[in-house]
Amino acid sequence: MKSISLLNISFAYPGLDDLFTDLSYSFGADKMVAIIGDNGVGKTTLLKIISGDLLPDSGRVARNATHHLLNQINMDATKSGGQSQQRALSRAFDSGADILLLDEPTNNLDANARQNFFKKLFSYRGGAVIVSHDRELLNQMDVLLELHNGKLSVFGGNYDFYVDQKRQLQQSIESRYTDAQKEIARLNASAMKSQNTRQHHEAKQQKDKANKSAGSKIAANALKGKSQETDAKRRNLIQTKLNKQMERSAELSAQMRDDIIKIPLPSTKVYNKEIVRLENICFSYGEKKILSDFDFTMRTGERVRLVGANGSGKTTLLKLISGDLCPTVGNVKVSGKIAYLNQDLSLLKPDKTVVENIADYAEILPHDAHIIAANFGFRGDASRKKVHVLSGGELLKATLAAVIGGKHQPDLLILDEPTNNLDIKSTTVLEDALNQYRGAILIVSHDEVFISNLHIDRFIAI
Repeated sequence: MKSISLLNISFAYPGLDDLFTDLSYSFGADKMVAIIGDNGVGKTTLLKIISGDLLPDSGRVARNATHHLLNQINMDATKSGGQSQQRALSRAFDSGADILLLDEPTNNLDANARQNFFKKLFSYRGGAVIVSHDRELLNQMDVLLELHNGKLSVFGGNYDFYVDQKRQLQQSIESRYTDAQKEIARLNASAMKSQNTRQHHEAKQQKDKANKSAGSKIAANALKGKSQETDAKRRNLIQTKLNKQMERSAELSAQMRDDIIKIPLPSTKVYNKEIVRLENICFSYGEKKILSDFDFTMRTGERVRLVGANGSGKTTLLKLISGDLCPTVGNVKVSGKIAYLNQDLSLLKPDKTVVENIADYAEILPHDAHIIAANFGFRGDASRKKVHVLSGGELLKATLAAVIGGKHQPDLLILDEPTNNLDIKSTTVLEDALNQYRGAILIVSHDEVFISNLHIDRFIAI
């Protein structure tokens, strides 16, 4: 069978820890395989090693199948992201390769383009290795591989199967962690009891010693020595068990998922009022007309999704409302505070830390910024990371912390393809954050699972 096989490969970027160590797996031309994992674990790097664009530090890649690599698409100012993606996908399918290597293939695709992609993919005569966070796509895979700590774990099913298996695993880890914590508490109580007993015995022995003859004192000292030796052995045994349980607890804690974030409820009553009004909006890029006589309104607390084909002007409309663009004709009226999270998540200053950015954006004291950072999972050294070193998921959480983590939240949150290039865990964190937020949301997204979890009020076609 035609395949591409990884044989004990290891890889590290210069000056950094190993991404992979002795990793092996065979990708066949008869299977649709997805690689999933948190941002930064090396999924794209692994795809490039499979393709030969990168060489492993050790091990080898055996290939007896042709392949075509689709990298993540860079945005083109003259074309929409979806249009660029569709052209790249057409080249991939036209290649006729035995195995397609696709990195986030559904990014920016509208509903029609997504369905067209699914149809072409699952009628393709060869196999595919796909890096994706798209849960709809992952639910149609033959095999899921989770990349974690440089190793691949094989889940022989689709995404729902994977979630069920991971849930069972997490429940087992949490149960064992709870048991370890109980045992640590019991051992600490035993150690305290042993110490109290020893101190009581020593006090009694000192009292008895003062009341006895010289001969009796010698015998008492001998008994004391044996008692102390026995106590020391008991304490050492308890401490050994305690150390083992604490190590076990730390290992289990590291495996537990702790992505819960806390967003404060609004400190003041939210009144039902109009916050956005667009009247007779026209906009063109040069001679290319994007919007014509477009009207639109939004009220406080509403959740609105913009839908439309790639290139129809969804991102343009978001920029008009946020003030990044001005209409050629027509009026834009906005009431209240707006926060616009664009596709690049470029709101924060890259040379400042997470805490500094939160303090600057929310106009609060560093102490309060530290509290907000902790609520979004940035504790200790993590809160002092410079923004330019953050992973995609970390950047998302830091941006959300700055924008909606404090008491003075925006009246309207504008989001443009917020799940692009996010791992599934980060997407789930985003869903949780947005469902706690009580302001209005205007969103462009092609992630149908994500949208369904946000409980959208209205869909506006442009």
